[in-house]
Amino acid sequence: MMCAVCSNTVEKTAQSQSGVTSAEVNFANASLSLSWNPKITSPEKVAEAIRKAGYDMIIEKSEQKAVEEKEKRDEEEYISMKRKTILAWVLTIPLSVLCMIHIHFPGAAWLYMALALAVMMLCGAGFYKRGFRALLSKAPSMDSLVAVSTSVSFLFSLFNTIFPEFMTSKGLNADLYYEGSAMIIAFVLTGKLMETRSRHNTGIALKALMSFQPIEAMLIEPDGERKVVHISQIKSGDLIAVRPGEKIPADGVVTEGVSGVDESMLTGEPVKVEKKPGDRVTAGTINGLGNFIMRASEVGSDTELSRIIRAVREAQGSKAPVQRIVDKISSVFVPTVMALSIITFFVWWAIGREFIPVGIVAAISVLVIACPCALGLATPTAMMVGIGRGARNGILVKDAAALERLAKVNMLAIDKTGTLTEGHPRVTDLLVSTGLTDKETTTLLSIVAGAEQNSIHPLSEAICEYVSAKGIEPKAPEEFEYIPGKGIRCLALGKRYEIGAFSPDKASGNASVSRKAAAWLEEGSGVIGVYSDEELLMLFRVEDTLREDALSTINSLKRLGVTTVLLTGDKKATALHIASRAGITTVEAEMLPSNKQDFVARMMKEGKVVAMAGDGINDTQALAEADVSIAMGSGSDIAIETAQLTITGGRLSALPTAVSLARATLKVIRENLFWAFIYNVIGIPLAAGVLFPLGFMLNPMFASAAMALSSVCVVTNSLRLNKIKL
Repeated sequence: MMCAVCSNTVEKTAQSQSGVTSAEVNFANASLSLSWNPKITSPEKVAEAIRKAGYDMIIEKSEQKAVEEKEKRDEEEYISMKRKTILAWVLTIPLSVLCMIHIHFPGAAWLYMALALAVMMLCGAGFYKRGFRALLSKAPSMDSLVAVSTSVSFLFSLFNTIFPEFMTSKGLNADLYYEGSAMIIAFVLTGKLMETRSRHNTGIALKALMSFQPIEAMLIEPDGERKVVHISQIKSGDLIAVRPGEKIPADGVVTEGVSGVDESMLTGEPVKVEKKPGDRVTAGTINGLGNFIMRASEVGSDTELSRIIRAVREAQGSKAPVQRIVDKISSVFVPTVMALSIITFFVWWAIGREFIPVGIVAAISVLVIACPCALGLATPTAMMVGIGRGARNGILVKDAAALERLAKVNMLAIDKTGTLTEGHPRVTDLLVSTGLTDKETTTLLSIVAGAEQNSIHPLSEAICEYVSAKGIEPKAPEEFEYIPGKGIRCLALGKRYEIGAFSPDKASGNASVSRKAAAWLEEGSGVIGVYSDEELLMLFRVEDTLREDALSTINSLKRLGVTTVLLTGDKKATALHIASRAGITTVEAEMLPSNKQDFVARMMKEGKVVAMAGDGINDTQALAEADVSIAMGSGSDIAIETAQLTITGGRLSALPTAVSLARATLKVIRENLFWAFIYNVIGIPLAAGVLFPLGFMLNPMFASAAMALSSVCVVTNSLRLNKIKL
């Protein structure tokens, strides 16, 4: 027997919980196997012990292990990055304060050196490994820039700490730049932490998806005996009894019984789907009030739910990392600065040997003034302010890089149910026969509600809510019969009634009613009729209503140059009706989760920058595939975990606000990069000594002040995002 258990604690738990004497967990390749002592008489006892230990054999071992390993790696990386960032700031803040207020005391320079070295080695070691490796491979990155500038700044400061007389003997100041090295590490780590946090949530989303797979199932043996077994024991061809409210354990076909099944995880539609013998059911969907028997066809990793989990993991894992603007600049900036530093030294050497000390100072000053403190602040500060502004507007950003991508979005793929609509079927119209008085109408509504309370029909809940909202008490029928595919027959107050889907044949004598019902049906609404003695007494129109802000949202997106496409698992007639009311011209209906993902991938291949907005499990694959994923806060936890942005309260009007915020943030980042480099453009020639013939050599103190000023400009410019009109 194979199982997905990732702990060596099984042995102790098995002994204490199930009377098992020993269990040995063997890890081999990507599989986990459990071999038993002869005293362990049944796999069921071990499975029970494993479940009591807190582990669920949900998906096949390879699926479970892959998700668990990824979650563990992301968790460890996030915790490590968080600790490094906190430690870096704890050490950098006092160091910067001491250096800026120029406190002098015996051993001060050595204390500054120790604090800076601690930040560099304990918190920034990764930058040096990656940075110098990238430099050696002739592909310098932001890490290379951080590694070179902080190293030179630190080594120059260390030289001045050990040999201060060398500089003073040449008429130069032995200045220290320890705080510059520490500040760069702290700021860049802060940006890295924001990126790591978004990856940390991926494993949570996948585990949430796996939770939709039930742990147990009611297996029907060949002799008719029923027993509860773990889903790992279900095989293709087995008969399974599904009780009211249970999750369906495997893909298969109904062989006996009738019920309504909640398939929103696949289609996104809130209305339960009636299932009768011959209809297919899917693992992870939820049974309604009825009982039925199914024959399993696909089990374990072959189910649709398992396929969705794999697709989400692959889409998230294959998404290429965002090429940061700073990294692109660094690939040119780093070698340019290093080349200028070397050229500076040789120019002074060529002028004369007596100028070699000046050349050394000038060469090092070029590297020091190029120290990317403002560059390290340029992106993270704008992102943090932008994310804060978004939070105040109900836009929660989990992935800072996604905010940058959102600025370039030109297509929004949007789900219907729960995103564009309220996500809950309601009775929106009631048509009553002209022959009924108000009292008779009230009595009839009471009878209908009483009958629908006992029904498993998908629209019964909407009718009951409508009657209840009118303050009418339901009246239980004296006789009740539910006929699959037709509706309800009941006896109440001495009269027989039929409640079911509208039939034009039974309204042949009323042309106006027939026309009205036909119009509702064409718009994709559900139409329920109430009949007595073949006479139509009442019609209910049931539909999922459009959100109030839908039309204004779509129009705002159009003004921003974003095309909206409706993706839904609902019927085409319903989708077209909703889309027309919302102002959407492109509609893709009757789509499974994989179809939505394929559509998003196809649009991206055509050069579109696609954002996907959804609220359900059925949207998870498309959310993971899109350039930017947006979840509505009123939706499922899995969609929210998978998405990079979440709109709290499900307010559609926040979508154009999010796009405007992203574009404003990206604009500020570009402005920040300008401020970060303008000082280098001016300062590097001065540091190299171009004005030395005029008797001016850039004082390192002025260079330090210039770098500080560039940082102040960057931070101040980022804070403007709090006041920019969106």
